[in-house]
Order: sequence, then structure tokens, then C-alpha cells
Amino acid sequence: MRRRHEPAEGILEPGETTVVVLEGVVAGFTRWSGLGGVAGIVVALTVPRVLNLGFVVGAVAIVAVLMGVFALVYFAAGRPLAARNEPPLQSPYLTLQLTDRRVILMDRSLGTDEPTLVEASSINDISTVRYGAAGPLVPQRLAFVVRGTERRQFEFPRSESVQEFVDYFE
Repeated sequence: MRRRHEPAEGILEPGETTVVVLEGVVAGFTRWSGLGGVAGIVVALTVPRVLNLGFVVGAVAIVAVLMGVFALVYFAAGRPLAARNEPPLQSPYLTLQLTDRRVILMDRSLGTDEPTLVEASSINDISTVRYGAAGPLVPQRLAFVVRGTERRQFEFPRSESVQEFVDYFE
């Protein structure tokens, strides 16, 4: 069972209640993360063999390579994707909180305990809500328009209840 939390608890207005909280990434990051993960595993398992390392040193090398690949994907692909996102974010990781009054977008930067508020829009300003179901190699996708002109697109793992978000606007 997923833990339920309200990251924007301090941001909520009096009497405002949370409908759904979604944790996801900016559009496109899932693909880079998946490719980086596969490449990282292949390289990490190859390094100890090629360098003929012992068990303990090989295990440390595997962990170091995986961490290095994660950092490479995060900084080389994730941060630039987040910066180009609309609105711009510091990190590819985000939290989207739907309340009975607003849609709150928060940036979940690495190393911070609490997400940072990026945008809060009235639900009356949200239109054209689109849902893309997850496929074998594709995450759930959510797109909507804010104030008639500002398009937002995000990706979410299968465990997130994106359909709840979409159903609220139907």
C-alpha cells in the first residue's frame, strides 16, 4: 500500500482538501532514465570482469558505476529536460497535488526534504485534460492546459493514480 501524504500541507488554504497526490517526472525523462539504467547495468556488470576484480572490489565497482550512470543521466538529461519544461524546474522529479480548489506543482529536487512550490493554479483555469495509459515500455502520461495557453505534460509510474486526477475534471 502506498503511503498517503500531503506535501503541500503548509500551502493549503483553510478548508482546502487534497483529492490526489501524484509523484512523477517531466516528459521525456522516463525514456532517458530507462536507457541509462540498461546501459548502466551492462557497464557495471562488465567492469569487474574486464578489470579482473575480486568479489568485494567488484561489488564496490558495480555500485560506483551504477551511481555514476545515475548521476550522468540526472545531470546530462534530467536537469536540461527540467529546465526546458514549462514551467521550468530544477529537477526532473515533481509532485502534482490536486485539491478541491487548485492544482499545485512542486519540484522534488534531490537532497531536499520538502518539495518546492513552483505553481498553483485554480481548477477553473485547467482545461483540456488528457490521459495517456501506460504501455509495456511507456509510462502513464498526463497533459493539461492552464489559463487556455500554457501546456503542461508529465509522466507517472503505473503505481500512481493518474486516472483519479483525470476523472476529477470530467
